[in-house]
Amino acid sequence: MKFKLGLCAVALAALAACGGGENSPPPPSTTTTTRLIAFGDSLTDGGAYSRGNSLILQSQAGVPKAAADLVGKFTNSPGEIWVEVLARRLGTTIAPERFEVGSASPVAASNGANSAANATNYAQGGARVAKVPGVGCNPNAAGACTAQAAVPLVTQIDRALAKGNFNPTDLVVIWGGANDVFFNATLAGNDIAAASVAAGRALTTAETQLIVAKYVIEMEQAGLAAIAQVKRVKAAGAQRVVLMTIPNAAQTPFGVAGGASTQALLTALSGAYNAQIKKEVELMDPGVLLFDAGALASNWYGNPAANGFVNVQAPVCNVPAALGSSSSFCFVTAAPAGSAGNPFLRVLPAGVTPANSMFADGVHPSVAAHEKFGVAMHEALKAKGWVQ
Repeated sequence: MKFKLGLCAVALAALAACGGGENSPPPPSTTTTTRLIAFGDSLTDGGAYSRGNSLILQSQAGVPKAAADLVGKFTNSPGEIWVEVLARRLGTTIAPERFEVGSASPVAASNGANSAANATNYAQGGARVAKVPGVGCNPNAAGACTAQAAVPLVTQIDRALAKGNFNPTDLVVIWGGANDVFFNATLAGNDIAAASVAAGRALTTAETQLIVAKYVIEMEQAGLAAIAQVKRVKAAGAQRVVLMTIPNAAQTPFGVAGGASTQALLTALSGAYNAQIKKEVELMDPGVLLFDAGALASNWYGNPAANGFVNVQAPVCNVPAALGSSSSFCFVTAAPAGSAGNPFLRVLPAGVTPANSMFADGVHPSVAAHEKFGVAMHEALKAKGWVQ
């Protein structure tokens, strides 16, 4: 897929955030990648909930098994998410490290670790950087929320280290923080509403900002926690570690639907996280690359035509609220829209297709956007001299 010049410039500009002091250790010793290892949330989840979601679609929506088995990634499946695109371009593959079906499911026995050699994607939808609970829940076969399935990135890295240290030929990617934004935005919104009720009036801007400041600090702490995980991975032998900023959730269909006040809150929280990790990465060695995914996504959103998008407003998928409106249940096939073989494709305006749309649901990238993320990451890694 060809990229416009502006997209390449933004992707490569991410390299400018990479630090290295006067006494920094030497750069990574290899450009060979034998394993791509990922930690993160739904933006990187390769199908941790795929089995459970398939069962729910079969039992609740009457979707045939062959079609239902296409789901599980938080995008308009089938297709590759960004880390799978990157793996392909590096000449390797990557798969979920485990499958989370849920204790209430008839196939709960299938929970647990994936024994495949390429099962190095530890990311789980709903995960926060270091704290629990995450965002969302683990539904049973009837769709009811049972238990929190997502574990934070800290625990994901615990699981990886339990299998041994990292190798010089490993490439490790870490992308978290988005669910910390949603979690803290919910708490801040609740606090603002409660304070307004207690005061018997709408809060002033100053009063609102005072409440928001509390959760800005929470996001800064999440950023510090992400940096701590980078240090853990480095100390365990990884020579190439990528840390990613987060997109501004205000620039999503979900954010826009929330109105100006919600957008301002989401911008403040995501901005606090990104600023914190950018500041800290400057103090780290050349074996850490900060990839500014937030700037990249903002560039796409603000300049859609220049970056190959026609639609940055309407999600590709129209998943019912009973399924959380989540694209993790979404698949788009050649079958007629609305049929059992293709129940969730949104009726899009003329000229708008999944291939030129940015979002799969209210917050998650489409397969087309995932492709662009993966390609941009690969180009940045090549510019850094980490891969060939």
